[in-house]
Amino acid sequence: MEWNILVAYAFLLGLLIGSFLNVVILRLPKSQSLVFPSSHCTSCGTNIRFYDNIPVLSWILLRGKCRACKSSISSLYPTIELLMGILSVLIFWRIMPSASNLTWVNGA
Repeated sequence: MEWNILVAYAFLLGLLIGSFLNVVILRLPKSQSLVFPSSHCTSCGTNIRFYDNIPVLSWILLRGKCRACKSSISSLYPTIELLMGILSVLIFWRIMPSASNLTWVNGA
């Protein structure tokens, strides 16, 4: 596995963690469950489809608006996701300083 792939994995993991943190930030102060109900628009209550819940990408494709009611979705959501993605890469580089020298025996 090459260095670039590992960095990409770290970034994607960070995006996913950022997405979960958005749920925590929104629901914890309201003493709501972090699991139920599933993700939904805070304006109209429509459930968010799985393909509309891809960190950062869905926000960009939907132009920051709910697919159902067209209400604005805060730019804080993708910002937190991106910041966690970047932070994850920085942590990966700190923890794995020699990862650029990684090679797998026999091409495995």
